[in-house]
Amino acid sequence: DPGVIDSRTIEFPNGRLVSRSIDDRIGAYVVLEAARRYAEKPGAARVVAVATTQEEIAAHGGGAGVCATCIGPQMAIVVDVTFAIDHPGLEKKEHGEAKIDGGPVLTRGSIISPVVFNLLRDTAEANSIPFSLQAAGRDTGTDADAIHIAREGVPTGLVSVPNRYMHSPNELISLEDLNRTAELIAQTCRKVTAKTDFTAR
Repeated sequence: DPGVIDSRTIEFPNGRLVSRSIDDRIGAYVVLEAARRYAEKPGAARVVAVATTQEEIAAHGGGAGVCATCIGPQMAIVVDVTFAIDHPGLEKKEHGEAKIDGGPVLTRGSIISPVVFNLLRDTAEANSIPFSLQAAGRDTGTDADAIHIAREGVPTGLVSVPNRYMHSPNELISLEDLNRTAELIAQTCRKVTAKTDFTAR
């Protein structure tokens, strides 16, 4: 007989949320929340929010690659989750320094645009948003891998939410990390104008 684990969403009083499939439903939430905040006080940029499918199973990003090709963005910010290492069994050397309540995680690596990375980092610092860094020597395992090669190439950044117990029925995240990540993205979008130069120098 087939069976499934009965896993329900639980919000704890200390600002933690536990649920299955946080990877990467929470990314879709953060994108929509960032878009909502941006709409309340819009900047010059036209912001398009998408939620895509097949990131885990498609060789080149599935829906993300299609969206990037059709939309042709000036830049892209991908939102995903990453391993929180503040519990036994995960190595800082392998997964970086992401911690619950540590704020968003900014990825730096070969496919990440240094211009977009710097824009995200500078915005976080200017708005006193705590963050940590993660290195990606090759691909990132996220939709950024497909988006950055769409069309003539899309300058792409990656922002992740720390996620404890990823790929389990009881993934755990911080609501404050969600708030900080959405705020970082909204504030970053406000800094983009038609004159923003995304050429890596």
